[in-house]
Amino acid sequence: MKTYIGIDPGLSGAMVAVNGDGEVVGQLVMPRTSGSKGPLDVKCILAWLVEVKGGSTVTASLERVSTRPGQSATSTLTSGVNWGRLDALLTALGVRYDTPTPQQWKRKLGLPKRPAKERQRSKMDAVELAGNLFPSLELMPGKKTTPHDGLADAALIAEYARRTL
Repeated sequence: MKTYIGIDPGLSGAMVAVNGDGEVVGQLVMPRTSGSKGPLDVKCILAWLVEVKGGSTVTASLERVSTRPGQSATSTLTSGVNWGRLDALLTALGVRYDTPTPQQWKRKLGLPKRPAKERQRSKMDAVELAGNLFPSLELMPGKKTTPHDGLADAALIAEYARRTL
């Protein structure tokens, strides 16, 4: 059995695993050790990856991070460190993966290109598409009252991996 993992490494990121038929087999909101802005909980992520991997062949897409205008040096460094930790976990587990840019996976899935000022609409595009492609995906985990766009992005990145890798 093949499993495809999509990883949105952002501050409100997530990980979603889908099987070869495009069914969700696991999801994880990116866990943090010291609250919502703390460092990644690497032990929790490792346990999730091992569980999802099981005996299947796993391929992943880890979204490439980059700087954004106005982003602080601290925020940029945190993003890079967290991305490196995810890279290391995948490498240590022997998971083959690629690093698509947001533009690459969004284009492949037919999401409309929106200007920066329409960022919120772009997030809702992803939530709508993820909800349509993955009806079993829990987009409002826990006590959330709005869809978790990190889960939506991670699911779509997993679908990108399923279609391209």
